[in-house]
Amino acid sequence: MCFAGVVFMAFGPSYSYSLIRLLYGKKWSDGEASVVLRYYCFYVIVLAMNGTSEAFMHAVATESQLKRSNDSLLVFSLISIVLNVLLIRLYGSVGLIMANSLNMTLRILYSAMFIKDYFKGSSSFSFRGCFPSGWVILLLSSVITLVSENVVLDQDNFWPTFMIHFSVGLACFCVSSYVIYYREKPFIKKIIRFRDHSD
Repeated sequence: MCFAGVVFMAFGPSYSYSLIRLLYGKKWSDGEASVVLRYYCFYVIVLAMNGTSEAFMHAVATESQLKRSNDSLLVFSLISIVLNVLLIRLYGSVGLIMANSLNMTLRILYSAMFIKDYFKGSSSFSFRGCFPSGWVILLLSSVITLVSENVVLDQDNFWPTFMIHFSVGLACFCVSSYVIYYREKPFIKKIIRFRDHSD
């Protein structure tokens, strides 16, 4: 889940404008749609992480821990309502995504505290191990593609500059894919074997 979210977050913001421009034209890409899509790229990773962490917590928690979890979810829901009202008034559609992202982040932190306590004293689990080992190259790719969007992409001369910007992103994606595959090869093979076995 982290891998999919990190990849989406690494390349999504740099190509949000281009995607809207390709699909819907200049009218929509120059408005709020591309900005909202940028923020949504962050929302994807917190959704993925929240779903996975809460699923684990609910699978292994005792009855009393589940009751505490439900109480905390009620508190987070109230916080979410307040954040939605405030941030939508301040930032419109972007505020809605920001409010939901903050709500998901609070829930992730709650689940993370539970998971840390659950694995206390165990050397078989670490939060660092949840991230793909090539996350640094993805972070670098994100910086490179953001620079490319700001320096290379020209909204008035879109097509020629888009092709250069797209080529930069494709090169970064290929390098990132190779590095992650090379470092995560055993994990990828486990997933393939698991899928073949389930068929």
